[in-house]
Amino acid sequence: MTRPSGKSDAFAGIHRGIHYSLRPNAAPGYWHYAYAIGGMVRSGRVQGRLRLLAVRRVQMRIDRDMRPGRSPGGEAALISHDPRWRRPPGLANAR
Repeated sequence: MTRPSGKSDAFAGIHRGIHYSLRPNAAPGYWHYAYAIGGMVRSGRVQGRLRLLAVRRVQMRIDRDMRPGRSPGGEAALISHDPRWRRPPGLANAR
């Protein structure tokens, strides 16, 4: 089944506060993605015949990059820039 003319398979979304974009690659079954965490831009390609499968794989990459100690920016950079976030009581000095 082909997509009607004028409609794109490109997708943009937000996962855990991270904006990401996903668009079909020239090779069938591959998708190009891009997102930024703490000033560090990540891009690449994921494999998946279905768009939703590619979206899930990009979300898993975002989750992996947000884990503490994973990237120079990581979760600490995101939290420090979010004005709504406050450290819960009792965790003031925890790291």
